[in-house]
Amino acid sequence: MPQSVRELNTSDAVGVPREPLARTVFTDGRYPALFRPDDAGSVFRGIYAAKRDDVLRIVDRTPRARVLDLGGGMGRIAVPLARTHAVTLGDISAAMLSQAASAAAAAGVTREALTLVEVDAARTLPFASASFDVAIAIDLMVHLLDPVATLRELRRVLAPGGQLLVDITNRHPQWMLRYPGYVGHHPRAWIRTWRAGGVLPEWRGIVRHHTRSEFHRMLAAAGLRITEQRDYGPPLVPKWMLVCCEPA
Repeated sequence: MPQSVRELNTSDAVGVPREPLARTVFTDGRYPALFRPDDAGSVFRGIYAAKRDDVLRIVDRTPRARVLDLGGGMGRIAVPLARTHAVTLGDISAAMLSQAASAAAAAGVTREALTLVEVDAARTLPFASASFDVAIAIDLMVHLLDPVATLRELRRVLAPGGQLLVDITNRHPQWMLRYPGYVGHHPRAWIRTWRAGGVLPEWRGIVRHHTRSEFHRMLAAAGLRITEQRDYGPPLVPKWMLVCCEPA
């Protein structure tokens, strides 16, 4: 019997099965079909595109930068950056890296411009200290059991004067009211998602949202200082929070 899935217009994670997800979705090839925020039917398509475009513009402030895109999946950010920067895309999923390679080939990006590395962001990164001008961690922190450890590793691989671009999803769930299609029409799903800080029931095993203050404490614990911050979604309770940091 096929898995039941959410309708296209009821979630940013199109095709999410209703049973709880396990962390194996990151390595078994299923994740690209589950997290599709830039699909036409995604309720978050506009603000997700705005976040991605801001990341691209901020990186472009550093000419010909050495860039690490950690947890960059299918290359949504890495591939366009590789047209003008030397980019290393690190991800735990061989399947997603394969998709990134195909996207790069279609965009005319050379293998010299984009290096693909299979790497677990929860472990010590296989890169030398001070080897990147810019590090990016987008849609990654919410999946990590110890985000501070990964932030410390990202700080380690930054060159002097380097910057880290990292985002988090807001645990204050009031942003859900702006996007009712995210949950659907079932009251029980709304209650469970609200209590979980905006995390859909199916995702609770692999996703945790954070408040702004929690996010700032994580960055400080990793030895990072915020230099710029941008929000996406409702002004008072944004869905996503993006920061640009430098080693403190």
